[in-house]
Amino acid sequence: MKIIQTVEVRQRLTEKSKQQLMQQFTTQKQQLEQQCEQLIFEQKRMEKQTSFSQKQIKEKFGREMQIRRQKIAELDFLLEQLRILPIGSEIKEREVEAIIDVHIGARWSPPKTIVIEDGIVVDIREG
Repeated sequence: MKIIQTVEVRQRLTEKSKQQLMQQFTTQKQQLEQQCEQLIFEQKRMEKQTSFSQKQIKEKFGREMQIRRQKIAELDFLLEQLRILPIGSEIKEREVEAIIDVHIGARWSPPKTIVIEDGIVVDIREG
């Protein structure tokens, strides 16, 4: 019998991967900030051109801005944590699913963890 099992993928930080993650988070943050600026522009434009009440427009755009500001705060937190983490630390990158064979009499093994370093698998751990 074949079953699907979740496998955790962890990234071991190197100077290169740390810089890549910082760049990725910074780019995401900049995109969100640009979206906020665009929302402010759109809000002002709608306030001048529509029959919706000012309150409805402010609420709608306020919710959208809040979502983006929350994501920006999360990215700021991640950037700060990344600055603190020493080289060699392992961080959870994602989870993937693997197909494993299970049969009567087989030893049950706990889920595996795959460790990558600069895009190369360097370790596969049991449980």
